[in-house]
Amino acid sequence: MPRYFIDAAVGVRDQRDLEGVIVLDDLSAHELAVATLHDLARIATAEGREEPLSATVRTGDGRILCTVSMTIQTHWCRDLGLAIDRTLTPAT
Repeated sequence: MPRYFIDAAVGVRDQRDLEGVIVLDDLSAHELAVATLHDLARIATAEGREEPLSATVRTGDGRILCTVSMTIQTHWCRDLGLAIDRTLTPAT
């Protein structure tokens, strides 16, 4: 089975995948990129970020297979009494 690399970007900050993952095929690698983007969106939303997010799939020989991207925003309704200015930080 082939090795793929999933590079992540939040705004202008890039995280290059140096380890890679072995999956069945190109479609499986794309699905992994979508899952990575989901995780990035969940974190960005919790932290109140409104930046473009992307996950790029590279093949073992360095060819770019695809890029999945999105921008996510949350608009709170103050009438609901929700915690609007909360920022989550990782546990130490």
